[in-house]
Order: sequence, then structure tokens, then C-alpha cells
Amino acid sequence: MLECKLKSIFRRGLFSEVSNASSPLTGNRLTSMAVPTMSPASVVLVWFKTTLCLLACLVGGATPNLSLADRPPNIVVILADDLGCCDMDLYGGWVKTPRIKEMAQQGMLFTDFHTNSSVCSPTRAAFLTGRYQQRVGIVDVIVGSREPESGIKPSVPTLPRVLKDNGYATGLFGKWHCGYQDAYNPTHHGFDEFVGFLNGATDYHQHGAWRVGLEKKNVPGYSTHIITDRSVDFIKRNQDKPFFLYVSHAAVHNPYQSIEDTPDKRNKGENPNRINDKNRAKYKWMLEDMDQGVGKILDTLAELNLAENTLVMFFSDNGAVGMCPKEFRKYRGGKFSHYEGGHRVPAIAWWPGKVAPGTRSDKLVVGFDLFPTFTEIAGLTKHTPANLDGKSFKSHLLEQQDFPDRTIFFGYEPKLGTAMRRGDWKMIIKQNNVQLFNLQNDPRETTNVASQNSEITQSMRQAIERFKAEVTPGS
Repeated sequence: MLECKLKSIFRRGLFSEVSNASSPLTGNRLTSMAVPTMSPASVVLVWFKTTLCLLACLVGGATPNLSLADRPPNIVVILADDLGCCDMDLYGGWVKTPRIKEMAQQGMLFTDFHTNSSVCSPTRAAFLTGRYQQRVGIVDVIVGSREPESGIKPSVPTLPRVLKDNGYATGLFGKWHCGYQDAYNPTHHGFDEFVGFLNGATDYHQHGAWRVGLEKKNVPGYSTHIITDRSVDFIKRNQDKPFFLYVSHAAVHNPYQSIEDTPDKRNKGENPNRINDKNRAKYKWMLEDMDQGVGKILDTLAELNLAENTLVMFFSDNGAVGMCPKEFRKYRGGKFSHYEGGHRVPAIAWWPGKVAPGTRSDKLVVGFDLFPTFTEIAGLTKHTPANLDGKSFKSHLLEQQDFPDRTIFFGYEPKLGTAMRRGDWKMIIKQNNVQLFNLQNDPRETTNVASQNSEITQSMRQAIERFKAEVTPGS
């Protein structure tokens, strides 16, 4: 680091040190630098060495050690998998998650936060690129090696790339799911470090197909614990520089396996992917365990005195899968659905001293809004691509200013059709089937009011057709 190199120059006897003074108030010894007594040749030597040091740092991409107050903020994203609002007691659900609940009490709770899709890959593509997932050609789940051409191309600008190029250490631990082939590996998208799996799911105990960077390598342990522990280690190793940490959990995606479900203890014939009472108990344990992992990360930030310079964003990649008992389900649908239960997800922002504790946002915020929000908070707006679809909600987050309504599309053609939000109005179109709901009056989307609102229906249908025509791969 620059600071250390400069110190090494000045500590080599070029300045004489005076250390016999004491404070008249405290009596503490004071150490000060005396006025230098150097020959002209020594002055030239110091200038020469300092200049070489500065040039070496600039060429090598090094940045000086800055005090915590002067550094750009750290950014941590904790992404759960298949976690719906109905699952956590924070949203009136059935599983107690005390650490995530505490996080919300100390930060901002979002009640109308949406992912850009109701499935994994498109959600992640939109978050990482700040653009509609259709623009990078990812509208459906990437099914591992069966889709060798699917993935975010390295030429596409991404959030971690912008942060890395501007001095951030970057790490991803856990699920990628934005391309299975080596060409799409996270290390080609701005991540300095990657330990995790490339496809959509993983056995929680057997990790022979995991990657450490580009290397295929077995990583022993329980998935949730590996992801948490690697994340904690990354924070500790990078505490003296700004960092972007993407904690991408496997939980609570199937297979439903607790830490006890090691291969030698599994009963033949049991299906760990089924939604039934036995697996529901394991699902509950998995969520509680992930909650403790979230707490471990927050505790690490506090112990290292990094909390007040670290924004942590927690959310899920899509809605619930049906483990939640029916009496707790607030919204219609779930994963693989355009109804609210498919893409309205739990979300919390935590930043002690910056995000006011106990605040709540009822504004429509979407996953691709995180890219411009994070770069603005990091002071990197001028380095942010100009063609992002997402909008920064920095002022809403930090100052509780209004976040204007806008039209948002949720495209999943041809399987689910396309959905659209405009204020309280929600439209879902699949082929000739048109549904219109007013979410203010009907949050459960029980009553189709398209026929009673012909002008709104026509206007929204036209907007969807324009979206489908204009927002295409490469656009």
C-alpha cells in the first residue's frame, strides 16, 4: 500500500526524531518529527524515491490506505434462494428468524420489493447487470450443462466489474447460476474470488462439482456453513479496503437437507425434493440455520468496527415454493408464477448510522435497482453504464425521500407470458388471456377487473407489446 511505502522511505534515518517532550496537561510522552536537516543530495534522493513509489502504485493499481471514514462504503448482498414473504415471522410467516428480524429493526424493511423474475437465473442476471434480463438473453432457468450457450457474456458490464475497476475487493460465495461453462464463470465478471457452484442447486453435503475460481474442486462441509464462513473470512482479510461481498445462499432451495442428512444417514427411497411434512421440518431448520449465518456476518462487521461503513442488503431471488402452511400465505402464487407470490420477496437494508432504524418502505423497488443504487452510494455514478433500466433509490434509503412510481415489466415468455405493474395496477398476459388486478384493493389478486376498466386494459396491453418488441437480446 502507498502509505506503507512512503513510511518506509521516511523511516530510514532521513529525519531525526525528537522524543523528549511531554504534554503539559497529561504528562504523556510526545513524539514529533524534527525539521529535517538534509543535504541537497538527500532532498533529491527522497524526491526520487517518493516519485518512484507513486508511479509504482499507480501502474500496479494500488490505492492508498485510507481511514475508515474516508473510504467508500463496503457493500454486502445476502441473497436467499426460494424464500417467500410467507416464510418468515418478520412478514407474518411461520418460521422465526430473530437475526434477520433484528436486522430489519435496525434498518429498513421493504414491503413492495420485487425480483425481476419469479425464478433464479433471470433474477440474478437483472441484479448483476442493472438491466432487464431479456437484454442478456436469460428469461428462464439455466439448466446447467444442458444449455452450454446460456449465460452472461463477459463483455456485458456488471456491478462487480464496476466496483472492482474502482478499487473494491470483490467476492462471491455460493450460487452463481448465470452460466455453467467456464466462459461465464464469475471470475470473468469482476469477482476476485469465487467459491461455490455454477448451476441452480447443490447437494448440501457433496460438493464435488463446486468451483474455486475456475478450478473444479471438492469443498467439504455443509453448504450454508461454507458460504457463511468463507464470507466471514473474506471480510476479515479485506477489512482495510472497500469490498463488495455477494453471499449467495443455496438455502432454502431443495434438496431439503439438514446438517444431519449426510450421505451415510439417508434413507433409500426418500425424496429430498418433495414438499411434504417431513421435508417441511427440514426446510424450517435450514431457514433458521441461514438466519444464524446472517447474524454471524453482521456480528463480524460489528466486531471489526466496519458496521457503520457497510451497507448490507438481504433479499430472496424469487417467491416461495409451497412449504409455507396455507394460513400464512399472503399472496397468490409462488415460484414460477407472475402473481405477487412469485416475485414480491422479503428485503431488508441495514447500515447503522446511515439507514434509520425501524424504517419501512412501501414503494415499488426492483432487483435491478440495486446496481445504480450501490454505485451512487459508492460515489461511482460516472462509472455506471448509462443504459441501465434500474433506478437508484439512494435518497429513499438514506433520507426517506419519495421514490417515484414507474412502469415495471416481469417477462417470462413463452411459459408464463408477461406481467406489468403501473402504480396499483397489475396486468398479466399470456397469449389471449388478460388479467387485471388493483393491488390496493385486491392484494391477493382474486378478482380480474379487466372488463370493467377497458381504457386501462388497452393502455397496459399496448405497453406490454412495446416492451416485448423493444426489450430483446442485445438491446
